[in-house]
Amino acid sequence: MSEKSDLITHLKEELNHVHGDIEHVQRDLEALISHIKNLDEHMHHLMGETEGSVINPDPL
Repeated sequence: MSEKSDLITHLKEELNHVHGDIEHVQRDLEALISHIKNLDEHMHHLMGETEGSVINPDPL
C-alpha cells in the first residue's frame, strides 16, 4: 500500500509542476499578446504620420 501511496504523492507533485508550467506559459502568452497589440498600435500611428507627410501629393 505504501508504494501506491508514494506513487499518488509523486503524481500529485508532478501535476503541481505541470500546473505551474501552464501558468507560466499563460503569463508569457499574455505578455506576448500585449506586446503585439502595442506594436500594432505603434504601426498604425506611424502609418498615419507617413500618409500626411508626402512631399508632392497627387492633386487628384
